[in-house]
Amino acid sequence: MAIFAAHCAPEFPRSNASLERAHIYRLGFVWPALLFGPLWLLARRLWLALMLWILAAALVGVATAHGLLAPDATLWLYGLSALYLGVEGRAFEAAAQTRRGRPLADIVCAADRLTAERAFFARAATAPEPPRPPAPPSRSGPPGAPPPVIGLFPEAGGSR
Repeated sequence: MAIFAAHCAPEFPRSNASLERAHIYRLGFVWPALLFGPLWLLARRLWLALMLWILAAALVGVATAHGLLAPDATLWLYGLSALYLGVEGRAFEAAAQTRRGRPLADIVCAADRLTAERAFFARAATAPEPPRPPAPPSRSGPPGAPPPVIGLFPEAGGSR
């Protein structure tokens, strides 16, 4: 069994349009991100992470070219950055979905992605209407009057 995350628009589950744009992906280690780091970032449209990766690669390249960093260290740094993308790739994807207006809507445990999508949509179809926020409390007294005093002072605004 695998764990899948479902990101959906805030009007979920009341809107079919938000369900059509749902993004469901498997959580865990991302092998394509390990093997093809920047290409995977580009394919997933993770622009911020891609720009940071390019900046870090440029800094390492300049440090290597000026002799500040050994070529072996450059290879190790690339390996570590690839490993980091493999481990944290899904977190980058989740943050990007949240920034795009699709926060985390559900976590589904299923054998494969198709089963996870079916379970997510089945839950969305049977989800109750979210509760409405309570009405704001009415203020006592005439409009524009200072609020009632709470505490040791006899008048609003401090002691006189």
